[in-house]
Amino acid sequence: MRILAKVLMAFALLGLELQPAALAAQTPEEVCQQARQDAQAEVNRALWGGAGFFFGLLGIGAAYVLEPDPPAVKLVGKDPSYVMVYTDCFKKAGRDLQVRAAVEGCVVGRLVTVGLSVLYLACVLGSTMQPASAY
Repeated sequence: MRILAKVLMAFALLGLELQPAALAAQTPEEVCQQARQDAQAEVNRALWGGAGFFFGLLGIGAAYVLEPDPPAVKLVGKDPSYVMVYTDCFKKAGRDLQVRAAVEGCVVGRLVTVGLSVLYLACVLGSTMQPASAY
């Protein structure tokens, strides 16, 4: 009994997890779902929305090309197949979120540009039109 307690204490001190094999095994769908949830939490949507707003199509292109990297903490001590599935799903979900935010920012940016242009034209045209004089 004392030996078992010492072994468990050694694992606890080393920070190793003791999980039954049934709990440690996850299906690829479960791993992918976890990766999508983590991507939702990790991707900076405001950054990519701002890139789309200010840079338009360049911001959308950058959001597509620059894939986010999964947090290393989630991959430490995991099986290589788990790491591969998790990384692929995280990058795909993260890229989709980035592109969506950049497109939304681009649309808002173009609407603001059109609105300001219309306002400017209304001001310019309104100031150049002189009322007809009574003379």
